[in-house]
Amino acid sequence: MKDSSFLIDGDEGDSLEKSLQEGRLQNALLMNRVRFVLITSFVGIYLYAITAVEGTVFRSTWVYILVLWVLISLIFFWGRRSRFVLEASRFAVPLVDIPTVSWIQYQNVVNSDDSDTTAVFTLAIILCLTAMSSFSLRSRHLILTAIVGIACLELVYLTAGLSLISLLTGPMLILITAGMLSWFPQRQKELICKAADRQAKRNRLARHFSPGVAEVIEGRDDPGEGEACEISVMFCDIRDFTGISEKLTPSEVVQLLNEFHGHMVEEVFRFGGTLDKYLGDGLLAYFNAPVRQTDHCLRAVRCAVAMEEALETLNQSRESTGQALLRMGIGIHSGEAVVGDIGASHRREFTAIGDTVNVASRLQDLTKDHQCGLLVSEAVVSQISQVEKREITFREKGTVDVRGRRGKLKIFGIERS
Repeated sequence: MKDSSFLIDGDEGDSLEKSLQEGRLQNALLMNRVRFVLITSFVGIYLYAITAVEGTVFRSTWVYILVLWVLISLIFFWGRRSRFVLEASRFAVPLVDIPTVSWIQYQNVVNSDDSDTTAVFTLAIILCLTAMSSFSLRSRHLILTAIVGIACLELVYLTAGLSLISLLTGPMLILITAGMLSWFPQRQKELICKAADRQAKRNRLARHFSPGVAEVIEGRDDPGEGEACEISVMFCDIRDFTGISEKLTPSEVVQLLNEFHGHMVEEVFRFGGTLDKYLGDGLLAYFNAPVRQTDHCLRAVRCAVAMEEALETLNQSRESTGQALLRMGIGIHSGEAVVGDIGASHRREFTAIGDTVNVASRLQDLTKDHQCGLLVSEAVVSQISQVEKREITFREKGTVDVRGRRGKLKIFGIERS
């Protein structure tokens, strides 16, 4: 079979509608294949009946079934090569199959000794073809199929002289079948929309939150609604990245960053942090939003220490392969910030803004001047001292001025045992 890429053209549009369009055309291919297999089977039955059964009514209608086989075969093979034929083939069931089959059944009723059975069998055939018409995933195709099917069935029933009950129940069964099948496409579209929305929400949460945190907030109506709260913000950045990247190919730069971020984000999520964004060779994360954590400062510092240990492990691997070792700086500050979905309506990011974020970024920059890997503010130390007094030892590094902020800020490093 030729490549089916022609099924979806370059026309821009809603992705869901394009997916449904592709599904309809793929279903048309399937429907044509099923029709070809079924009609070929009926031709085989006709040939057997004509050659093995004397006096069979099939002898008077074999030409019609052969004509139908030719038509269905042409539609099947041309539909695989032409989009126009494939789209038009969705009307083949009501406009080709049902009229031809009904005419064959009409002839069989006229020439059969058991016209009642032959006529009733027509209902089964039309119901089967109505179900096949649902492959188009369009209600209007089913409506057309039902109308044509009822008209043809009534003709056969009247010719066979069936009762009024049969004349009423046959069409009613076709209408019920078509009605139920016409509901499926709309229901399918609704399910696809719900599944797509849910998957999009999960993907969005997975970008920012650990699996455990994402599970907690997944049920919220709007986890991105803006709020002001106290958070612990952590900035992380690779030292001298420009010099390192100048010696690497673009693919090697991407590989390095992916490897680095993979190790760092794993630690952020392990301590229940929220990944705000990647900053090229660094990242921004925070704690205590959107899920509250009474020990958010301690979590942030523990996470930073774990990230340093993860970097040591990464460097051991890089050293063994002759690659340049990486160094990084981390700054942590705690305070009030605004957290929520911020950005254009079609592209928003769950992020934090405010003075707390700016101070944490400044602390990360100051790690270069103080020749250390981690700096935290006095606000972080003060809160941790109320939670844990022995686990972490801080060493004062002095006071600094922070751009855009009044007063000096006392900063601390960590003494690692």
